[in-house]
Amino acid sequence: MINFAQDFPVAIEQLTNTEQLNPILEKNIKESGDAFEGRNSSAKCLMTRWDMHTVYESFVLVSEKAMEIADSCPVATKTDTSGNPLKVPLYLNDTWGLVYTTGQSAKVHNHWPSLWSYTYCVSACEECSPLVFPNAKEPLSVTPKTSQMIVFPSWLQHEVPIHKCEHDRIMLSGNLNMDKENAS
Repeated sequence: MINFAQDFPVAIEQLTNTEQLNPILEKNIKESGDAFEGRNSSAKCLMTRWDMHTVYESFVLVSEKAMEIADSCPVATKTDTSGNPLKVPLYLNDTWGLVYTTGQSAKVHNHWPSLWSYTYCVSACEECSPLVFPNAKEPLSVTPKTSQMIVFPSWLQHEVPIHKCEHDRIMLSGNLNMDKENAS
């Protein structure tokens, strides 16, 4: 039996100037509603449709920041045959909103075959359930903070334990893929 211990980059960035954006995101998520009603999803909470970026500009704004962060990560590089660095062009594949209420969670899953995944905290407190990467050499648990962006390789297993707070934990998630049409 082979046992892999993952070592990986997880970028965690606290975004600023989001005071106007977060209420809009929350409104957009709640307005969109639960597209899956717990079916066919590892997230056992309200989960919107997967193409929120085609409906709401607020989701596009968040994805642009996620692409900036992914572009700056060292694993997001490639070279030509002479060893010169090439940009890995990304595009937003899908994005959705999540609202966790008391007792809800997301079981262990990943977002492969996307290249990068991200989550943005619209509203939460430091007592809310963390985002957990259980397969790291040292398991990583990231406590949510409003306006926090987490960008990570899509193949990483992650989960959200049962939400115990009495208020909503509101998140936005998405996947970035390599834009093969615009690749060098």
